[in-house]
Amino acid sequence: MIIYNGATGGIGRYLGQSIGEGQEAPYSLTSRMEDRAGLIAELAQLGPGDRVTFIHLAARVSVPACESDPDGAFQTNVVLARATVSTVLEWASRCGAVGRVVYVSSGHVYGAQPDGSKLTEDAPTYPRSVYARTKLAAEEEVRQLCTAMGAPLLIARVFGLLAPGQAAHYVLPSLILRARTRQLNAIPGLDYTRDYLDARDVCTDLALLASMPWPADALTINICSGEPVTIRELLRQVLVQTDPATADVLQRRAAAAPGRRDDTRWLVGDPTRFTELTTQPPKHIPLSTTVADAVRALS
Repeated sequence: MIIYNGATGGIGRYLGQSIGEGQEAPYSLTSRMEDRAGLIAELAQLGPGDRVTFIHLAARVSVPACESDPDGAFQTNVVLARATVSTVLEWASRCGAVGRVVYVSSGHVYGAQPDGSKLTEDAPTYPRSVYARTKLAAEEEVRQLCTAMGAPLLIARVFGLLAPGQAAHYVLPSLILRARTRQLNAIPGLDYTRDYLDARDVCTDLALLASMPWPADALTINICSGEPVTIRELLRQVLVQTDPATADVLQRRAAAAPGRRDDTRWLVGDPTRFTELTTQPPKHIPLSTTVADAVRALS
């Protein structure tokens, strides 16, 4: 059995469908992390079978929101994450099932790298934002917990995320709004380079990992494309979709502003470990399709 939380988030809204395409029936938890009694009661209604794989998605992900409330971000992303994983594993053990955990983390836990490089899972970590620091701290808390409870753990570090219907604080919807209002000046980090995957591909990747055997020791794996894309190129894709006749002219008008203090110019992952483990590529949906779907979703 595969269960997960965070079903209303940027990844979770697509995860149920991806898992449903496999052989294991998915279950989306509705209890909030701070409601432990509710979670225990909800789990008690389930029959886990021989094995439970729990995908922990729920988190506070808005970087500005985390920066403005670091204590709240730590409470949600670290303290409550550990407590939730512990509750699920304890329930699985009581039911006589083998419990496993996929903890969904972020590529932003890595330190800055030179332009042109690709981050492997063994690269040094040096999180620069409150959000990234909470994700790295949660990785360690969940790792210690799973080791103590004898539960296999897979840490999935997701890099840049794009999807239709994303919240306004994500880069793609903000660029779509800029394109429609012709506000193309002072775009933060316009020439920064990222590694993007469609959230639907991320869900396909997570579902695949959740359904297959893992090594006995805790495993960290990048969920990324390995393809560098600048914010400027992403803007060009948006302009082509919103106003193809003037896309080239508008692209030339675009002007950059400094990125956030916690940001880095280059963040691209190496997906080799994922492809070797799964024998599948991590990316299936072209960037142009993702952008076109996102533009339609905001119409």
